Amino acid sequence: MDKRLLALAAIAAMPVSAVAADMAPKMYTKALTPAPVVFWTGFYGGVNAGGAFGDGSFDTTGIPVSSNPAGVNQGAPATLNALAVAVTSHASGSGSQFIGGAQFGYNFKSTSALVWGFEADIQGLGGSGRTANAPTVSSFAPFGFPNNSYGGTASFTERLDYFGTVRGRVGYLAAPSLLAYATGGLAYGGAHLNSSYSIQETFPGFTTAIVSPISGAGSASKTVAGWTAGFGLEWMFGPKWSAKFEYLYYDLGSVQASVPLTQVVFVTTPWATVQAQTSTRFDGSIVRVGVNYHLN
Repeated sequence: MDKRLLALAAIAAMPVSAVAADMAPKMYTKALTPAPVVFWTGFYGGVNAGGAFGDGSFDTTGIPVSSNPAGVNQGAPATLNALAVAVTSHASGSGSQFIGGAQFGYNFKSTSALVWGFEADIQGLGGSGRTANAPTVSSFAPFGFPNNSYGGTASFTERLDYFGTVRGRVGYLAAPSLLAYATGGLAYGGAHLNSSYSIQETFPGFTTAIVSPISGAGSASKTVAGWTAGFGLEWMFGPKWSAKFEYLYYDLGSVQASVPLTQVVFVTTPWATVQAQTSTRFDGSIVRVGVNYHLN
């Protein structure tokens, strides 16, 4: 009898155990999301902005051109030579310009950490650029008076109107999404140089009215080419987007501008003419940031 009761009790308990098992909490394991794959190989293009800055010098040579033949015995040759000395100068200056433009390029990932390729860019520049002033001083004695002199100021300005490069790039992936690179190649730009002069001759004990102030201005604009080199960091912050910081040093060579300066005596008589020839080097540094879209 007892065995029968035990068997019936076991049968009655079976559904309850099954229900309890169904109600027990179940453990689920969530699949891990794979890290995004960063693709560096392919074409890209974007925009950039920054500044161009640097120090430089303006070197001017005074070249004698002609003197009044009627004034040979009255000191015209001495006046000519003294005026040439007066405009000879060396002036140092500094300045900066805003720069902004666009770039495009191609990357090739040749190993797990090495990325190389090329990049070309073109930018416009705004601002006054590099400026400097120099005093113009010279003493002479055309008539035996020791204190005749020239005094005045020369002013110079150089600027770039546009700037572009065609460069190679070689970089190392410090992290899958961070590229540190070196770059270098061809640089070119639109160079503009201005020079101006305002000079007065003085005679001790005499009025300066017999000679008018000597003034003149000139400029030169040309496309120049040279080289550039630098380094940068580029961070891939999205599947197709990257941001970069870049430093470049550039050297585009020298540009010259000439200004004819003529001294006039008694308002109308040309007495002496010199050529003030100024030369300056277009070089400096560029610091910029940019954003690129990658067609990978």
